[in-house]
Amino acid sequence: MPVPLVPVKALAEAKGRLAPTVGPLQRRVLAIAMFEDVVAALQAVPGLDKPVVVSPDQEVWRRADAMGCRVVEEPPGAGDLNAALTAAARSLGDESALLVVAADLPLASAAGLERVLAVAGARVAVVPSHDGNGTNVLAWRDPSSFAPSFGRDSAGRHLAVPGAVRVDEPGLALDVDTAEDLGLVAGRLDPSSVTARRLRDLDMLQP
Repeated sequence: MPVPLVPVKALAEAKGRLAPTVGPLQRRVLAIAMFEDVVAALQAVPGLDKPVVVSPDQEVWRRADAMGCRVVEEPPGAGDLNAALTAAARSLGDESALLVVAADLPLASAAGLERVLAVAGARVAVVPSHDGNGTNVLAWRDPSSFAPSFGRDSAGRHLAVPGAVRVDEPGLALDVDTAEDLGLVAGRLDPSSVTARRLRDLDMLQP
């Protein structure tokens, strides 16, 4: 089974596109909640390796460690997600396949991730974001050829890799970057999820 890699931005920079409708403290709380839900979904996949969290943020390191994850400390200010993921993959020191999962997928579930892994016998499996441009989940079978290309229009670049397969998984396609995205996921959240509980605490979700 692949090793999951979960990249997490510095919390001070997280979810900036939600401003000004969501304040900085609320954005920070929301980013942490979604991250915790993603980790919980990964940990519920039978046989999946321990998640590896890649971040420059010390609070994220502490939370990841408390949740039983491995932590790769990204140098502060590095700002290059692809380089950070490549370095993290190399630091694992094994030949395991890789599964990169965005940290802002509050609808992520073990069942959805298992469906991605079921087609990951292909060289690369890609779950595009709901707008079709970004990449929310990237499964890469051969770690020696791992070449992530996150950023604007990354889904197209990842799907252009020979042998890549597109996976349309609705719960994994809905990442939260904007207030509109938040509205799309709000009515579909598991009420017991960390994200749903935090949104209720912040009076951003009806009980």
